Amino acid sequence: MDRSPTPAYLNALLRVERPDVEVVAVTTLDETEGSASRLRLVVDYASGRNAGLPGRMFLKRNLAEFGFPVEMYTTEVRYYQDIHPVLTNQKPAVFAVHADGPADFSILMEDLGTRPGGRLGIVTESASLDQVAAVLDTLAGLHARYWDTPRLDWLDPIDDAVTAKFWQQIGPRLVHRHLERGHRVGSVDLDRWPEERMWAAFAQLTVENARGPTTALHGDVHAGNVYYSDAGCGLVDWQLMVSGCWALDVGYYLQTVLDPSTRADNEQNLLRHYLDQLGRLGVTPPTFDHAWERYRMQPIWGVMMWLITPSGVHSDEVQLTSLARCLAAADHLDTFALLDRE
Repeated sequence: MDRSPTPAYLNALLRVERPDVEVVAVTTLDETEGSASRLRLVVDYASGRNAGLPGRMFLKRNLAEFGFPVEMYTTEVRYYQDIHPVLTNQKPAVFAVHADGPADFSILMEDLGTRPGGRLGIVTESASLDQVAAVLDTLAGLHARYWDTPRLDWLDPIDDAVTAKFWQQIGPRLVHRHLERGHRVGSVDLDRWPEERMWAAFAQLTVENARGPTTALHGDVHAGNVYYSDAGCGLVDWQLMVSGCWALDVGYYLQTVLDPSTRADNEQNLLRHYLDQLGRLGVTPPTFDHAWERYRMQPIWGVMMWLITPSGVHSDEVQLTSLARCLAAADHLDTFALLDRE
């Protein structure tokens, strides 16, 4: 299939579920690249042939050249095929999912920017506590559905995930390089945070996050992988899904979305909110004390992710702000004390 955003391309995608649709023109509003290609489109239809579809859409598809594990792509496709349709919590509308091999996919979905109040999250723009709680509700909906149940056969456990092994393989080299040159120089006090100790803590966290009860995790809930709107708040970018401890998702989100002072003042109440929501969804949640300990372990995940992330995937400001927030959380929550096994 020709992957140019043409009427023929969109018709081929959309007619799988809507055989009567007739797209006659497509305009690309903008296109960006990160770990995938992302396009916002204006779509025109033949008279009476829109099949109830909107005039604006968002297209996500693979990069022509991808330097990370191809499993990231297959995981996202499986999420949209197997999990997205059965979730009842807040989520974007999806119009077409096509995969032609593990490194060739297209997902056509709602342009969330067209929703009233709709915007994607960004660490440099604040979210209200009500919006943060709404994202936790969406996480609880995902977690509750798969809580302590047999793992989906295509979803890797966090301690044996292809992506986790990849980070462990290339991570030390990337982290060392990013701390020696570039915009992250000086961002970490290496006397207090030696690289070897950070990696040991990260390895121990992976072990801890594989302990039950396990559930399906988004796996990458930093401040930029959520959306906010008047109709509700949810999650985007499902390439790093794994099976593991709920606290990874909850911790990574709260520890990046909130500035350190706001987080310190509100994280316990927000954690209680999440646990209460699990209970409302039929799960027997962990006790608060147990949940609090698991939550306190999580900041090292964000520290290492933002040290590994290649330059250019996010702006320097986003990378440095996210990293600083995770470091502050690790200090405040005494994360090393929980994870050191020396």
